[in-house]
Amino acid sequence: MIAKVVRGWKPAGLIRYLFGPGKYEEHENPRVVAAWDGAPWLHHPDKPAPIVMDGRLVEPGEFDFDLGPLTGTMQDLAELAGLPLNTPPSISPEWARRVRDGDVPPDAPTWLSAYRYDVGKNAVVLRPGYVWHTPVRLHPDDPTLTDEQWEHIAERLMKSTGIHQAGCRWIAVRHADDHIHLMATLVSETTGKLVSPHNDFYKLREECRRLEEEFGLVRTAGVDRTAVPTPSRAEKAKAERLGRPVTAREELHRLVAQAAAGATDGEGFLAALKAQGLDPRTVHYADGRVRGYTVALPGDLTADGERVRYSGSKLAADLTWPRLEQRWASVPPLEAPERSVDLRVTPAERREALESAADVVRRAEAVVRAARTTVSADDGGTETGGTRNADGVEGIAHAAGEVLAALARGQEGRDAGPLSDAAAIYDRAARTPVRVLPDRLGPVARELRMASRRLVFAGTLAGRGKEKFAAAALLLALAGLIAEIAAWQQRRGRVHQAAAARAAVEVLPAPARPTSAPRPIIGRVAPGDSVVQDRPATPRPATTGQPRPRGRTMG
Repeated sequence: MIAKVVRGWKPAGLIRYLFGPGKYEEHENPRVVAAWDGAPWLHHPDKPAPIVMDGRLVEPGEFDFDLGPLTGTMQDLAELAGLPLNTPPSISPEWARRVRDGDVPPDAPTWLSAYRYDVGKNAVVLRPGYVWHTPVRLHPDDPTLTDEQWEHIAERLMKSTGIHQAGCRWIAVRHADDHIHLMATLVSETTGKLVSPHNDFYKLREECRRLEEEFGLVRTAGVDRTAVPTPSRAEKAKAERLGRPVTAREELHRLVAQAAAGATDGEGFLAALKAQGLDPRTVHYADGRVRGYTVALPGDLTADGERVRYSGSKLAADLTWPRLEQRWASVPPLEAPERSVDLRVTPAERREALESAADVVRRAEAVVRAARTTVSADDGGTETGGTRNADGVEGIAHAAGEVLAALARGQEGRDAGPLSDAAAIYDRAARTPVRVLPDRLGPVARELRMASRRLVFAGTLAGRGKEKFAAAALLLALAGLIAEIAAWQQRRGRVHQAAAARAAVEVLPAPARPTSAPRPIIGRVAPGDSVVQDRPATPRPATTGQPRPRGRTMG
């Protein structure tokens, strides 16, 4: 069960959408199944009376509703509170300056209160709207629920956010068999004031998981606060319009992750971004220290011709400046390798970087395998050795992603290929839930990070002869390590991280896929059973060599 929170300013517009055919004609028999007062039947809009047209009686259609009464019910508190019923107009530079300086006169337009000054962005921004909207959708394998069951689910979800207890009006509208929409006006009936739900998304996620267990639904991942921000519908449409295979956000994530895999300090990281044409700009504290950065993809422009910029936090939780500083502090600086007359790293140095990386990866695989076998089948997926082993494997899991990103950068360059696809898919398996990065970095994980930096220093890795064989050996070792990480994650009950790791192995070039490493039996797991048995993987047929579509996991 997945719920996603959206905020807006148009109660009437959302109600028209909820009782209309939908953008893709996906709505069927829309009806109110739950409401804040426990009487959903009182708020379901009536159909207009039949009309006589050309001498015959015409009945109202499926989506012909009299929405006036419901619209009035859901927006009259907002009107009393002086809130706009449509998205506030764009703010002028003069009004933006006044909001920033706190110099708003009493006779200012009422919609101006919808804007605030954001210190972090150093800009005046529109506040989140008071119209709260959350689609709640089941998995395709879930059973069909009754309207009464959906009413129970809606009440539980609204109470989990605190919106119900705050005295806000809300309804749940059902479409077809597999989903409902929750709509609330965030103004309290008791106080008449605006309500601001705190951590509503995370509370919904946890309540969804409890409901999954209660109703026997397909289990989804808990909140780990590390998921990569999903490209918006507008970003996807823009990429399609421009003929790009992925959105600007996704391409920037790949390029910045590759730069981070090879950097040893902030200066080197920014230089790598600049070399990629990403126009990095830093944001500073008052004392001059760097607290963040933004990047922009060449050719990705706004309607005004300005480059669209993304901060590190908008790309991934482990690409923020503080997280990157943690990485840089975890490994010592590296000496630059010897270079030939044409400024390239010598073939011997490149081969050495590949061979030493493969050696470290094989040792890391042995560490993960040993840690995996210490997981007791009776302890719910926790390790008998305490958290120390977990930290060691979590460090290896993250550093393995850096090695894969570094190898992709060396072999594929700026253009994405199978290795870049595998690195993007593996990304979720690399991050530690909630903490993003592990608390402690074990010695093998530290060596993996050093290996990724040596690979980046080595430059282009598209050599021949012994260098080519060394690259193939590293790729094979990485496939084995990632397969072990998948099994370890599965044993700890992190089913989505495990799935990401398994999927990454699947998109690696066929010769690198392990044919004898243990792979978990994939299937539905009963509640409380987070341990699965292992079996040897069967050989898979070679691929056609065509690139697979890039995937993204939810989270």
